[in-house]
Amino acid sequence: MSSQSKRALLATLVADATLITGYVISALVPDRRLWPIGDSRWRWWVNWSALSVVFAGFPVLAYRDWNSSSVTNTSLRIAGALVSALGMAFSLSALFELGWMESSGREGELRTDGIYEYTRNPQSVGFVTFIVGTLLAVNSRKLALHGLLTIVIYLLFPFAEEPWLREHYGDAYEAYCKQTPRFLSRTSISRLLRE
Repeated sequence: MSSQSKRALLATLVADATLITGYVISALVPDRRLWPIGDSRWRWWVNWSALSVVFAGFPVLAYRDWNSSSVTNTSLRIAGALVSALGMAFSLSALFELGWMESSGREGELRTDGIYEYTRNPQSVGFVTFIVGTLLAVNSRKLALHGLLTIVIYLLFPFAEEPWLREHYGDAYEAYCKQTPRFLSRTSISRLLRE
């Protein structure tokens, strides 16, 4: 393993660990939250510094560690690339629908329509799908480690954010939670595919 490759992996692991720890604390002790950022400058800097390293880790580790794992099935790797593109498209459509400021953890209006009608966390669903597809397509051991930790981050996002959403949107958010799954359900997938 080259020293550049080791540094890239170490940087991504530190960023992953920072966000995982911050989001667990946010879920368990909302008064000490890291996410959502609200109007806090230090939360903004910690989140976006760490997330920038997390996002940059994907192309860097993919390039530095391409094809180092044991997946040799070309069809599986092509399918992974397609799943990755689908996941990114889903996530970006949710980002554009919600808007940059609200996606950045700032207060806005509660979104319950469009893609948010099928899942309360379409960006998490999309990014997890993107990561799974990327891991299959790139076939990298280092990226697999970083990718699995990033999946944990995206699975923790909603739990970190929900206390804040309940506080800001009250009964409207509670009603939304009752009718829309946190991630996806068989029913919401069927509805999404039908419509």
